[in-house]
Amino acid sequence: MGKVWLGNDQIGVFEPQIEGASGSVFINGNVIGTFTLAKSGYVLLDSQQIGTYWSHPAPPELPVKRPAEDTRHRTKIYLETYLDAAYLTKDDGSTPAAYAVIYASPNYPLSREFFASLSPVDLLFCVDTPESVALPVGVGYIEHVPITIFTINKAGITGTKLRWRAEAELRYVIENYPIGSLRTLERMSDHEQNLGSTILYSVIYILRYKRYA
Repeated sequence: MGKVWLGNDQIGVFEPQIEGASGSVFINGNVIGTFTLAKSGYVLLDSQQIGTYWSHPAPPELPVKRPAEDTRHRTKIYLETYLDAAYLTKDDGSTPAAYAVIYASPNYPLSREFFASLSPVDLLFCVDTPESVALPVGVGYIEHVPITIFTINKAGITGTKLRWRAEAELRYVIENYPIGSLRTLERMSDHEQNLGSTILYSVIYILRYKRYA
């Protein structure tokens, strides 16, 4: 039985491990596709590449114990991949709100994102630095990644409504796309910050992200 990798994480297995034979890819015990086994290749899910596989042990250039990407970067790419703009809409329920996924605590006021002269946003998902807890040696880590949602009132947008839609979409993504690692979500608290001319609405979630070494 061979291993299926997404980035640096093993996400599943494939069998049989016989080059030239037709077999199946399994994730969490479920078959997600079939293939003809070569020494290496791509794993596709709904016509999209989600990973790679090898019919022999992972090649030495694969950094298993020293990930090339930190958890913040992985989480940012994960959200950018699975958040669906069709569900992040203005008050009318059909006009897409402009949103972005960024790292938390940029070296400028967040209000600049909402009032930028080019490509202003209506909604922000900010990924903060995680707290890491090491599991037994060789097993992996549990990361607690803060994700803060920010919105404001704008023409056609009620900040609290858009914040609620963003929360619903974030929960949907975590519940339905746990690919690569075990991800769960905990809601912390919401906030309102008066910026003088506008109110910045926010809510903090903690993404519990288990990754394997």
